Amino acid sequence: MRTRDKLAAELRLVAAKATPENAAKYEAFAVRAATGEFDDYGEKYVCPITQLYQELMAAGFGKFAMRVEEGEFDATREESDEWAASEAGQEAARMLSPEMRSMLGLVLKEKETK
Repeated sequence: MRTRDKLAAELRLVAAKATPENAAKYEAFAVRAATGEFDDYGEKYVCPITQLYQELMAAGFGKFAMRVEEGEFDATREESDEWAASEAGQEAARMLSPEMRSMLGLVLKEKETK
């Protein structure tokens, strides 16, 4: 299961037990999570998971925010590898020195020519 789906499902589980007002807020977070807005490698925020944590805290959902802080919804290795192979990941890798890419395990793919 993708991390975004796990996060959305957990938010909905909590919503099912919450007051109607809080349930609506948790559902709104779940909808956003399902789009990948809070994925570690998402592009909407500099640090999407930190954004989620801050928004949860601001909403008064400290218990769920702690789950986020503890890494329960961090990207999987497979998601990391998927990002590294994507155009965004490759672009980021090209900005690093060869030594830094090696340290992070990032491999540049050959650019396709037309």
